[in-house]
Amino acid sequence: MTTSTVDRRHGASPWDVLRLHFAQRALLLRTPPMIMLVVFAFVVILAVIFWRVGVEPGSEQWVESSRSNGGIVWALPGFLVWLGVQTVALTFPLALSLGSTRRAFVLGTVLTHVALALYVTVMLLVLLVLELATDHWFFGLYLTDVAILGSGNPWKLALASFLGSLFALSVGGAFAAAWVRFGARGPSALAVVAVLALGIAVIALIPLAPVAQPWWAAVGAGIVIVLALLGQYALLRRASVR
Repeated sequence: MTTSTVDRRHGASPWDVLRLHFAQRALLLRTPPMIMLVVFAFVVILAVIFWRVGVEPGSEQWVESSRSNGGIVWALPGFLVWLGVQTVALTFPLALSLGSTRRAFVLGTVLTHVALALYVTVMLLVLLVLELATDHWFFGLYLTDVAILGSGNPWKLALASFLGSLFALSVGGAFAAAWVRFGARGPSALAVVAVLALGIAVIALIPLAPVAQPWWAAVGAGIVIVLALLGQYALLRRASVR
């Protein structure tokens, strides 16, 4: 999105904002696979350690231990939250200076987050296919065929990956919007509200723990994503350009 390509009368569209975000292609597209590569190396090291201490690859103990390792799940959210912060905090003033409205910026940022969540999901699905086709990388290595991602079920992996990625990006964007609107006090206040809301939700749901279903987590993530997106728009509507 440049001043020469933006229609002065109508301003920048959400698609222009999407293109602006993806001007940093190296950061957005190369970092997730690099993180996955590091996690894969870590999984290999763990597998060798287990093998050296006498655990037989492919045994019941091996499979159970390997499937309980959700390393690839915990490695990505930190980067995605940071990326969600960056896409709002750093790009917002630039987008407005290039003719974007606040509404177009929020919609374009949502499109960017959805595209990134789909990108991560596709990569994990490709890794799952390769993992299953090679009988777990020829050595009983479990990278994506893990319990938290559905134990080899591609539909469960896709849902968990997409919602998890979009959740992290949206939460990061909401905290960044709070910072843009209120400065350092914004994220602190939002964190307090989030912790209180989480505490109330946990207390309310504890009696239902024995009958809890996995899809409850998906619904909860969806609710948080929607609230985060609405929060971004509400906060950025009156935010000053820093």
